[in-house]
Amino acid sequence: MKQNIRKLNYKITKSFHGLTIEAFLHRKRYTRGMISGLKKVKYVENGVTHYGIEKNGQWAFSIDLLNDGDLLSISFLEMEAEDSAAPYSLPLDIVYEDEDILLLNKPAGIPSHPSPGHYEGTLAGAASYYYKEIKGIQPFVCRMIHRLDLDTSGLLLLGKNKFSGSLLNQDMRAGRIERCYTAFCHGNPALAFENTTSPYSVSKENAKNSGNLGIPDSLPTSLKTLPGLEKNGDILRISAPIQRVENEYMLREVHFQNGQEAVTNILSVEYFPEKDFSRIKLRLETGRTHQIRVHLSYIGCPLLGDSLYGGNAYTPYMKRQALHSSSIEFLHPESGEKMQFEIPLPRDMEELL
Repeated sequence: MKQNIRKLNYKITKSFHGLTIEAFLHRKRYTRGMISGLKKVKYVENGVTHYGIEKNGQWAFSIDLLNDGDLLSISFLEMEAEDSAAPYSLPLDIVYEDEDILLLNKPAGIPSHPSPGHYEGTLAGAASYYYKEIKGIQPFVCRMIHRLDLDTSGLLLLGKNKFSGSLLNQDMRAGRIERCYTAFCHGNPALAFENTTSPYSVSKENAKNSGNLGIPDSLPTSLKTLPGLEKNGDILRISAPIQRVENEYMLREVHFQNGQEAVTNILSVEYFPEKDFSRIKLRLETGRTHQIRVHLSYIGCPLLGDSLYGGNAYTPYMKRQALHSSSIEFLHPESGEKMQFEIPLPRDMEELL
């Protein structure tokens, strides 16, 4: 088995002359935790002992100063005793792979990551199997930058090491990773936003998920309709906080007082009147559990096939919610290059057209 090591080399230029190694790494977006972990790294490669931080081939302290022309070598070593998920033999549909990232096309019906009721047979386990049994690398810790629901298909991004995992997670939290979805939903979402003179539209009576929304009592009576809907040019914006339903593990709901911020943008709507459903493109600003499903149910247009949130009426082809992670855009953690990927719809969603 090969050790799971990610080594990065930095040639120091005049602009970084006189900085400590730690200060330089902070400028490269290394966190304190990453730098602290480097101090514990020690491994042997080709008979030579190496360390997490080396300057010009020699072990170095993070407080050492850098000079113009120095070569700073950083090594991340996976030291976990076990894989992060039970290895599972499943062919991976790899869209892109390099030293730092793995981009997969996730099939519907496969859990992304171990969770209660789904500890085995996960995509994370399939990635662990791929690196251990096929690539001969161990251990492998699966660092999913985002997740997809069990029955959602499409693009899923993983960081292959501590370096890429940390930087991509930073970008995810900061909203620098753009994810777009294609979905089919009941009705026409655009109607919910018509003739909107304020961010409030769609009556409570027509809302699929009206329930206890936690709408502030201070809202003027004349505007006591569903808050959180706003048109911005051609973009339909749903800004409705989401929380877990009390005494439920999976079910989520909109709640304006206690929920976490959740924003979904509907970029385009193609309505099919003969079938009374729409094909829509969506972009997430946040990544709450079941966010798209909850938000579409909230405006009375649940996903086709989504029995959990009221969308199971039209399922001649769909045995799952009609939701597909169709494109993703992010900056490469090492090079900073813009990475853009888009994949077509799976067959079950194509057959809806």
